[in-house]
Amino acid sequence: MKKGLVFIAVFFIMISTVIYSADKDAAAVEFVKTLIAKASAENGYTNALRFFQYTATTEKNNSYSYVLSKWGKDALKESGLNVSDKGKYIPVLSNRSGARIEKLWKANKEELFKLFPAAAYEDILKSEVNSLIEFRGNPEYGSMMKKMKVKSKKPGPKTLEIAGGITGWSGYKQLSFWYRRDFEKNDKVVFEILKELKAHYE
Repeated sequence: MKKGLVFIAVFFIMISTVIYSADKDAAAVEFVKTLIAKASAENGYTNALRFFQYTATTEKNNSYSYVLSKWGKDALKESGLNVSDKGKYIPVLSNRSGARIEKLWKANKEELFKLFPAAAYEDILKSEVNSLIEFRGNPEYGSMMKKMKVKSKKPGPKTLEIAGGITGWSGYKQLSFWYRRDFEKNDKVVFEILKELKAHYE
């Protein structure tokens, strides 16, 4: 299965946010452990992505998610999820500011590196990290981002479609990813984290 770029945000940015809340919410610690365990096990990418989508997003803001759709009941069982898990971590993951992510990343990155082995990085994240770094370094990046902002005032169900129209469907996932990070005002911090990931594992 082709690995989706959303997992970059899911695994490293969202985990950092969760760790911030761990001292106040024991469920946050469990979220981190579960996501890492699913990512490192058989069918890791699929199960971890479904876990994140089902427990931390909604149908409205993640309309392409199979596990959240009316056809996704079988996927729940396959990935070890229960109906009661739906949306349970949304409050934990709400703050994605650049300053917060930077602070949390610096405080927790060594632990995250230990929890996420090189083999898992190679299998799940390497190609995606590289593609995101390369896309942001594209000379056309600035103009494509401006077009996105003209056509879409904020991220939504049509973000991927709009990005596809701008890129000709070549790099549309990367543009969508960076557009969301730009909207959240954490794009510069995320870019530095991605470069650090690449340097650490490669």
